[in-house]
Amino acid sequence: MKHDWKAWLLPLVVSALSAGSLSGCNDSDASLHQPQPTNPIHYLSQDGVGPINAATPFNLRLIGDAFQGLNVTEETNFIEGDKYPVITIKQRTKPLLTINPDHEHSKVFSVIVHDNYIGNRLEHKIGTKFVDIYPADKIEDCVPGMEDLAGKVLCRAPNTGNILYLFSGTWDGPNNNLPPLPVLANWQIESFIWKPPLQTASTPPVPAFPEPAN
Repeated sequence: MKHDWKAWLLPLVVSALSAGSLSGCNDSDASLHQPQPTNPIHYLSQDGVGPINAATPFNLRLIGDAFQGLNVTEETNFIEGDKYPVITIKQRTKPLLTINPDHEHSKVFSVIVHDNYIGNRLEHKIGTKFVDIYPADKIEDCVPGMEDLAGKVLCRAPNTGNILYLFSGTWDGPNNNLPPLPVLANWQIESFIWKPPLQTASTPPVPAFPEPAN
């Protein structure tokens, strides 16, 4: 059961990759070394990302209203020739979030956090080293990246089932293998990935804002 989190890894990565979110910023290396903001504008937790939670509709107007003062746009992306929308949130031109829809484009499927202006309730930051998060003798919660994420590593955030950390770094080994621990130890978080947690009938999510009018 401890590896059940991997069941949502593949569709999440495929969805995110087509948006260019996890692989796409030319400034990604620089972002790992940027000054850390002292006052994040929103926070990532297991429950959500800022006002986004498991009940949030994938709706540009409502998400735009929830992130006033930021640049909120809907873009069209393609996966295997089929187009689908994503919502991006930027502070001016600085990418903060990419929001991916579910298959029906009605709810949020995943959110990728690109910048430390979105804080992390787990207290880890983009740029944090692997060795500062995980025990030195364990990589059981990590998998090598696939497709456009080849050469990177995805790890489940400690004590969570719905947050992943994307690590990047350099080594000379094959892209479909995990780097050895002495190498992986110095890799840094490039982005966070959140997916709505599984809900039970007794714990339904509370909407952060109303459903859009028909």
